[in-house]
Amino acid sequence: MKNHLFFLFVFLILSCNSVDPDPNLNNQDEFTSQANLLNGIWLLKDPTSAVKDGSIILDFKDLNLIFSNGSNTGGNFSTLNSVDFDVWPNSGSWQFQNNDKSKLIRSDNVVLSISLSNTILRITFTVSGGLKEGNWTFDFIKKQ
Repeated sequence: MKNHLFFLFVFLILSCNSVDPDPNLNNQDEFTSQANLLNGIWLLKDPTSAVKDGSIILDFKDLNLIFSNGSNTGGNFSTLNSVDFDVWPNSGSWQFQNNDKSKLIRSDNVVLSISLSNTILRITFTVSGGLKEGNWTFDFIKKQ
């Protein structure tokens, strides 16, 4: 009887021993989900949704931002109707910066801070140098 209890005890201990999932896998899933939310066409919410240093910049009223091929490592972007390529280049790539899903770095080394839901995207960033130097905020809605 003691042998049966011993083996039952060992069996229970071994069967309860679970392996913690790899935290990097969960992290990759979070980044993949974020990239999938980004993928698509984003329209400027309204003509007042492009702001530089607190001032509305109406020149960007027709801006469209397209994210594509997003994954846990990054993706691509392109724009339509950008009036200034120092602020929004025609196209480029992006990556998550410093393992933070709310920070993207574009291929031109501009760091974008994003706030994202299924239908709303806010992007803030700073442009250094040139006439467009300043702190920018853009509010987008996802095209349905």
